[in-house]
Amino acid sequence: MRLLAVYSALLVFTSVVAATEIEIGTDLQAYVLNGKEVDASSGDRLNLVDGSNQLVVRYKSILNDGSNTKFFESKPYVFQFTNMGQDLSISIERFRKHIQAEKAFKKGTAEWFIKDSTDKKVAFQFDELPGNSGFLPYGDLPKALATYNKKNGIYFEGQEIKDLNEEVVVAVSETGKVELTGDALAQLKLWYTKASKEERKAFRIWVIDQE
Repeated sequence: MRLLAVYSALLVFTSVVAATEIEIGTDLQAYVLNGKEVDASSGDRLNLVDGSNQLVVRYKSILNDGSNTKFFESKPYVFQFTNMGQDLSISIERFRKHIQAEKAFKKGTAEWFIKDSTDKKVAFQFDELPGNSGFLPYGDLPKALATYNKKNGIYFEGQEIKDLNEEVVVAVSETGKVELTGDALAQLKLWYTKASKEERKAFRIWVIDQE
């Protein structure tokens, strides 16, 4: 029994050590991690899953505006990156003037960084997150992200992110015929993520009728 207790303790200790995190950089605010709403700002850390991760971040800062200061807030951005078992950090170039930040985000030239614990840059993809329709387009960021993922064929299988656009390739022949390559299950998942609520319901009924 004592050996079992020691073994169990070692397992718990190993799982704690193996957990990896991402640190949120200066002037950044994180809102959604892997589909779940979070609230993390400069210096905070969030737990990552092994493999692909998805994070929604916004830049916020009080910057110089002539002889005064002015608050700047960017639109939300969605990042996708792979966790290889090391702690990571996300940051952005430093801005001093409001007009500098305004121009950089307007032109899409703001420089972002994701680095590992050895300060090595980690590859990532990012995109400006479109807002919801209505008066407060960014009032519900998990909803905006769900819409974005559906449109782009991205879904969660357990805690792991899957990008169906990488598993299913759409090709158009010279005659205009559309062909899909990839296994049948991946194709079904792709179309399901792009279907409306009513279409999904009709599809589920159809599947049951086939049993």
